[in-house]
Amino acid sequence: MRSKTNNGVIFAKGRVGPALVALFVLGAAVAFAQSAEQTEGDVMMAPPMNQTMSTPMNQIMSPALNQAMADESVSAEENMETEAPPVEEASAVELHGDEVSFDMQENKMIADGNVSIKKSNVTLFCDHLEFYRETKVAVAEGNVVLLRDSGRMEGQKMKFNFDTMKGEFQEATYYSEPFFGSGESLEKVGENHIRIIKGRMTTCDLDKPHYHFGAKKVDVYPGDKAVGRNVRLVVGKIPIMFIPKFTQDLSAREPAVQYTPGYSKDWGAFLLTAWRYRVNEYLRGAIHLDYRHKKDLAWGIDADYKTKGYGSGVIRTYYMNERSVNADTFFDERTPPTTEKERFKIEWRHKWDIDPSTQAIGQYYKLSDSTILKDYFEREYEEDANPASYFLLTKGIPSGTLSFRTDVRVNRFEDKVERLPEIIYDMPSHEIFNTGLFFSNKSTYSNLVHKTPAPSEIRQQTMRFDNANEVSYPFKLSIFEIRPYVGGEQTYYSKTKDRTKYDIIRGIFRTGADVNTKFYRVFDVKTDRWGLDINRLRHIITPSVAYFYQNEPTVPSSLLDQFDSIDNRTRQHKITLSLENKLQTKRENKSVDLVRLITSSDFLLKEDAGKGGFNNVKTDLEITPYNWLRLLFEADYDTVNDHLSTANVDFYLRDPKGKWYFNLSKRLNYEVDDLLTTETGYRINQKWKFRVYQRFTLDSGTLKEQEYTLTRDLHAWLMNISFNETRGEGSEIWLVFTLKAFPDLGFDFGTSFNKRKAGTQSGE
Repeated sequence: MRSKTNNGVIFAKGRVGPALVALFVLGAAVAFAQSAEQTEGDVMMAPPMNQTMSTPMNQIMSPALNQAMADESVSAEENMETEAPPVEEASAVELHGDEVSFDMQENKMIADGNVSIKKSNVTLFCDHLEFYRETKVAVAEGNVVLLRDSGRMEGQKMKFNFDTMKGEFQEATYYSEPFFGSGESLEKVGENHIRIIKGRMTTCDLDKPHYHFGAKKVDVYPGDKAVGRNVRLVVGKIPIMFIPKFTQDLSAREPAVQYTPGYSKDWGAFLLTAWRYRVNEYLRGAIHLDYRHKKDLAWGIDADYKTKGYGSGVIRTYYMNERSVNADTFFDERTPPTTEKERFKIEWRHKWDIDPSTQAIGQYYKLSDSTILKDYFEREYEEDANPASYFLLTKGIPSGTLSFRTDVRVNRFEDKVERLPEIIYDMPSHEIFNTGLFFSNKSTYSNLVHKTPAPSEIRQQTMRFDNANEVSYPFKLSIFEIRPYVGGEQTYYSKTKDRTKYDIIRGIFRTGADVNTKFYRVFDVKTDRWGLDINRLRHIITPSVAYFYQNEPTVPSSLLDQFDSIDNRTRQHKITLSLENKLQTKRENKSVDLVRLITSSDFLLKEDAGKGGFNNVKTDLEITPYNWLRLLFEADYDTVNDHLSTANVDFYLRDPKGKWYFNLSKRLNYEVDDLLTTETGYRINQKWKFRVYQRFTLDSGTLKEQEYTLTRDLHAWLMNISFNETRGEGSEIWLVFTLKAFPDLGFDFGTSFNKRKAGTQSGE
């Protein structure tokens, strides 16, 4: 039963007691009006509308009883529905309890035992509740818990207004992942604003946390930030820092202050720190202050910013007047002279989604020298040793994509191709007037300048316009999908290596066809032997053949300066064969690949510029019988020279209970090295675990690198003690404390199994 009024709707669930049934049958309305009648179970009621006594009595009756009386009389609730306009469901308050009663004189509901009251995304639980219907104020006592999407508040007594959605706790705690807050009083002052008076915040969930930030007042904006005034950082019972105003970003899983101490051969003893700040929702970042005994001080300022309508970006800076100190420890005398060198990094990236089809991205990367990334930012160096400075604007149009790009050389020590600018129009395949023929085009204009590293300053430049077209006719013949095509490429060059051949046009003709099909068979196999969980097996075979011919360019590549792959076109005539095998099963109504094998190779015909016959044979294998066991294998076999060019094997083994793991990786590069990498981790108990990483050079039989890490769980913290020794580079040891609440926090220290997965490292 539901009563709709301007004041809102209240639902309460329960069972109508025998006393109330008897009173209703006898019509004792006067007796009911003088004293609140207690009910058990589900009760439904609505706000008062100045009706007669029969109205509230009828409203607190159970739906079953009201239905039974429907044939005898028209209820007051039905009269109310005709007199009051409806309200939206969002204004409804839902009340549950083991025992629910109604006090007519104070116009309030009283509930006891497993009480819950809910409106929208806010739910309040307690042992005893008094809810005033007119003001929508709930007074809760005993094990009070207030839940909402962004957090949880707990205490012994609370007053909460379900109309304004504001309330106040006494001696309460608050949790918003990953932070805990507590204080003498805790007030919900807004939809997304909680104020803690004389409280503390921490990520440690103990009654007496290992550390906390104490403040007279803390304003918490769940999912956004926490702002404290007159803040003390306390470790154990010892205050170690005072901050007049402190802001902790709750939208990012990063601590406000980060310390990384350690020792290495190149740096000596070091301490790296990051102090994170937040000005407002549009600007936040970090201040870095680092000390390396053998290199001296360094500092940097990072900023992540957002703008209103113009995108967002990041700025990273780092500066040091590097001094090569001739002393191994603090206690050793420094031998003069101490050499000095100014080194820095300036990085800026910005992204702006101008409209749904237009995007602009810019990056500026200035470095003092060619080795600063390798020396101080190893992770960035491994990702991109030569980061570019560029601006890219892309626009989606109905017939394709238009892009405008500029690349400039910022660092003179780099070998760089500048594009000033490059404009590309890319039109994917479009059908031509319902003919079944499809046309695609890619047109590129580039003003190119190739600059060699300083001090040589040799420059090669040209203006180039490249236009590539293709017409295809895809169709299906029986079980085969076939796509024949024909196309061409014309490229204009304003300059070439030969000054007598400027303003030339190179022409290329190409044609080919793709053919593929698919076969599969389902085997009615169901077994859980060895825990495989096989629910039928499906074997899928996908063979494909691709024929490709490209004639000799009218202008040979030897006559052109080489800026990119467009300038290096050669004659090609080949057939590419590929075969994919896949074995699948069903687990939890989803298809799971148990085995996947792809083998492919190019067969070069006699007109090809390369040696005829089969070229490299490529193999890619993935076996995943369990979610804790995985084997990956990829290889490239050189048929011309009859040897493996590359071969990579990755083996992952995990204890299903999470107690240990083992990883093994083998990297073979015929022209570089042959490496074997292992990583083993073991959890000794709930407090201790260790990890061992080793990297061997198989062709020389030497241990190239070894690293040992011991981890201690300190409840709110993780303590890592690591030792690393790399052959030819020396040893390092460091101690890192990491808050468990911030597992995504990374360091530029340590070696992991996946660190060198992308490729091999050069030999000794």
